[in-house]
Amino acid sequence: MKFAVLAALLAALCFAEEPQKPACDASHRGQLWPQEANLDSQAARESFQTGELEICAANNRKFRWEHLSVNVHDLAKPKHPPASDAKKPDSRESK
Repeated sequence: MKFAVLAALLAALCFAEEPQKPACDASHRGQLWPQEANLDSQAARESFQTGELEICAANNRKFRWEHLSVNVHDLAKPKHPPASDAKKPDSRESK
């Protein structure tokens, strides 16, 4: 019984009051996310530096949230796995 109560309490804490990002549409075009960045330049700066700042933008009549900055550490990660060596030289051919 104690385990069930503890599990329910932990689940409630995990999902408590997380602000939901609004849908990016014509009414939100040009607005920033997180919402505090629209009103507070310090909050906007902090979100920008962490790479979390997004803006609602339209591209070819499609609205979507776009990041305004990139974390440098993310650039170091390879985008694609290394290509497999399909044509490895055969050791018998080199002799």
